[in-house]
This record gives sequence, structure tokens and C-alpha cells, in this order.
Amino acid sequence: MDNKKLGTVLTVIAFIIGVAGIILGIAIMGTPEEEHYDPGFQSMVSGTIQFTNVLLIIAAAAAILFGLYYFVTNIKKNIPLLIGILVFVVIGIVSYSMAGDAVPARVADELTPQTSKLSGAGLGVMYVLLIIALLSAVIGEISRIFK
Repeated sequence: MDNKKLGTVLTVIAFIIGVAGIILGIAIMGTPEEEHYDPGFQSMVSGTIQFTNVLLIIAAAAAILFGLYYFVTNIKKNIPLLIGILVFVVIGIVSYSMAGDAVPARVADELTPQTSKLSGAGLGVMYVLLIIALLSAVIGEISRIFK
């Protein structure tokens, strides 16, 4: 299926879903308040929420799958992205290996050593990324002066 046909099909599907959402929303909002406690009404609201959750999952899966498809089909354009992901993974692994798992006595009931290690790793990643961002800003400003 070419891009034009796929775009048309996806537009029609989005239109149908939008119309269904409008109809369900009007049905829910148009119901008098005294009927809100009726099991039939609650069932309709529950069904609408389930329908919305299913659509959310489908939309997320489609976004991920189309993104991966584009990524794989244009791999040469995405080499900088791969390098960035690899650097991020290395920063995460190094931060995790350097993080301690000590648990302060005042929070020993609420915190496990694994959670403490993950928190420390998250803080380490944040510090490294903050330093990279600050250095990038400073280097960008300095290089702009000399241009």
C-alpha cells in the first residue's frame, strides 16, 4: 500500500473514531444527573473508558511501530540518534555501577537497597546530563563569539 492510500485509510479510521468519541461524549454529558447512579449508565461510562484505553494502546503501538519502521528504513540518517542512545546507555550503566545501595536508617522501612541503588543511578545520570547540557551551552556561546 502506497503512502497516499495509507494516509487516506488512516484519516478515515481517525474520523470514525472521532465520531464515535463525540457520540459517546454527548451521550454521557447529555444524561441527567439523577441517572448517573443507574447501573446502565455506569456500564456505558465504563465501556467508554475501556474503549478509550484500547484506542490509546492502539495509537501508542502504531506510533512506536511506525517510528521503528521509519528508523530501520532510514538507518543511515539515524546514525547520530544511535550514537546518542548508545552514549545514554553507557552513562546509565556507569551511573548504576557507581551508585551505592546504602539505606539510611530513618527510611529503612520504606526503601530497599535496590531502590536506593536505582535512585542513586538516576541522580548520577541527571548530574552527567546536566553537566553536558551546561557545557554545550557554554561551548555554543563561545563558538558564536568567534564566528
